[in-house]
Parts: sequence; structure tokens; C-alpha cells
Amino acid sequence: METVSPTIPHVFDFLKDVPTESQTLEKGTYVFRENEGCGRIGFVLSGSIRVVKEHTSGKNITLYRIGPGDSCILSMSCALSNPIHQASAIVEEDAEVITVGTGDFRSLLDRSNEAREYVFGLFATRLTDVMILVEEIVFHRMDERLAAALIDNAARHHTDTVVATHEQLAEETGTAREVVTRILRDFSARGWVEIHRGSVKILDKKGLLSKC
Repeated sequence: METVSPTIPHVFDFLKDVPTESQTLEKGTYVFRENEGCGRIGFVLSGSIRVVKEHTSGKNITLYRIGPGDSCILSMSCALSNPIHQASAIVEEDAEVITVGTGDFRSLLDRSNEAREYVFGLFATRLTDVMILVEEIVFHRMDERLAAALIDNAARHHTDTVVATHEQLAEETGTAREVVTRILRDFSARGWVEIHRGSVKILDKKGLLSKC
């Protein structure tokens, strides 16, 4: 983790009078872990951070992702009311972030309408994300969820090849690695994907979409 000089983009104009630091976070770094206290609030300039609920059984599920222009509602909630984080955050793609101390963040919300509007909008967006996730888990079959995860991953990276292991796809969809392997073999037999070590190439997007 490297500290660099802060540069505040337009989307974060409400931070211009607040003491900030900028950091470079490498892929695979934990930004924070579940049950840890809150240190600083991060605002993402570039890259991607995955917020994940981890379990002692080793079974994990992705709650949502944080990209450029975003921040983390769990850190905000931790700073405002809850003393610990309720999930973990892991850098998925090398990221540049601006960070603000929790005291400065609370003071900012007291005096800035723009900051409050940003935070309330972010809470509404993340609540929707989690509600959609719950709906997928409760009402969608696992093959539908995996097909949707493959298509979403490919779209985010503008490619037809999803660079992820079966274990990573299992974490993404909240299931076991063996389940992902079985479903991918079925997709492969149908001619929809081509399975490689550490990646899955989409051959027939329409076929996968028929599962979504």
C-alpha cells in the first residue's frame, strides 16, 4: 500500500475542504476485515473493491462492488453508529482511493448538504444491490445465477473470457466449488462455454442468457 499526493475529482467536490490522504491499493489487499473497527472512510478514484461476507466454513458471498466514484456504506455505517465492520473488503483490481478520517467525515455530514445527498444516494443504491442479491439467492436457480455472473463479469471487463477460478466463481455466487464445476461442465456440453484452467470463455452468450 503506497501513499501518494491527494487529487480530488469533481465527483468528490464535497471533500475539497476536508483533510484527505490518497493511497494505492494492490490487488488482493484487504481494505478492512469483518469485525474490525473503522479507521478511515475511502472514496474510490479507480480500480475495483469487492465487499464480501465471509464464513468460518470457507463459504463466502459477494455483497457488492465499489468502483470509481463510489464509497463503502459499511465503513460509513461503522463511522456513524456501528463500531465494527459487518463484512470484509478486498481489492479486486489495483485501486486508487482518497481516505478521510472518521471524525472529519462526521463533521462533514453535519455541515454539507452535498455530502449528505451523496451518502443517502449511496445507501439507497447499496440497499437495492443487497435486495437484488437476496432475490437471486431465494428465487433463482444456481445455474441461472452462475450464467448471470459469467455474463456480468465479461461485460465489466469488455471481453468474452472470464478470468476466474471455480473457487472464485463459487464465492461470487455463494455456493460450493463443486457445484460451479458441475454447472460449468453442463454449460460446456451445451457449447455455451469453453473451460480453461483459471478462466472460462463464453462461446454462446445467447445460450447463457436463456438461463438468466
